Amino acid sequence: MHGADPLNPADGSRRAAATLDWDALERATHVDSAGRNLARLAVGGRPWDTGHLAAAALDLAQHARRVIVVSGFCRRSSTGMTAETDGPPGALFLARALLALGIDVLLVSDRYGVPLLEAGCDHLGLGGTITHEMPIEQYAADDALPESDRWCEDFFSAAALGATHLVAIERPGPSHTPGSLARQSRTGPAPLERFEREVPTADYNRCHNMRGERIDPWVAKTEQLFAWIERQRAAITTIGIGDGGNEIGMGAIAWEVLTGALGSPVAGRIACRVPCDHLLLAGVSDWGAYGLALATAVLRGAGAEAAAWDAASQAELIRALVDRAGAVDGVTGEHAATVDGLELDVYLAALVRLRKVLGLKS
Repeated sequence: MHGADPLNPADGSRRAAATLDWDALERATHVDSAGRNLARLAVGGRPWDTGHLAAAALDLAQHARRVIVVSGFCRRSSTGMTAETDGPPGALFLARALLALGIDVLLVSDRYGVPLLEAGCDHLGLGGTITHEMPIEQYAADDALPESDRWCEDFFSAAALGATHLVAIERPGPSHTPGSLARQSRTGPAPLERFEREVPTADYNRCHNMRGERIDPWVAKTEQLFAWIERQRAAITTIGIGDGGNEIGMGAIAWEVLTGALGSPVAGRIACRVPCDHLLLAGVSDWGAYGLALATAVLRGAGAEAAAWDAASQAELIRALVDRAGAVDGVTGEHAATVDGLELDVYLAALVRLRKVLGLKS
């Protein structure tokens, strides 16, 4: 029997992947409107993450059955601690796409991110049972995290049993230590002397915001989900999406390369140590999630469904996260329907570009 097997999504996905303009999709997410520099990181004249979007989307299209999506980045505002408008919109966009493909989704965050995810699920009609809150635990003297480890163990043995993928979108992760630096892949020796000069020991293995401030008291240790997969050698593909260098997944880039791209006085101490299988760099993290979701849907032949996921509906979602859950702009700290200091028309232009490349109606 020749031709595509209608019961095997891998067959059609591979053929569809060959028809997509992956370079154009990557360019749409690499626009550096927020001025973070990371999206422009290049090696040998090519973007650092060339091919990662295609690999991640194809992996999801072919193999995803149950996907864990982690998001939510805490930010202090005039009314207290909450979560940013970048991250949850992308996580919810991806969740909607995967659910439309018949793939189970579990959304994970902490007490600051969960209200945004729940409000988004309600707004999109995704149901409230897919969201899970991981408790916030402080590091002990020996950096042990027993409560977080138990939570992960219970999570993977119950709700997330049979998970095939773990995706982190704009989720803070812990910074490097000399040990993590030494374990990274690079062509030469690890720059340990430079690292120890630039990074105070108090900043080892801690989560930071872009200003270099430690934010551990307000962050659940979701990196332990990645650590659990590594310890168990579980067959779960990991994907990271970020725009600032301090997000889970950035450990896939050598510390000295990442800090050089950021060019910030605090770059050395905020760079996240946690790696992933596929890392997507974007001018705004949500843009990487939009590209991943749309490409996966198209690869699985769901272009008709994806046509409804337009900029107007995404603008309404972001307004709902602000109005219902108190989301704030990560740059300004204001309760406003803006993302990383960008007005919605500028921010959503990336989604419009992605849809155009994929031939979806605006």
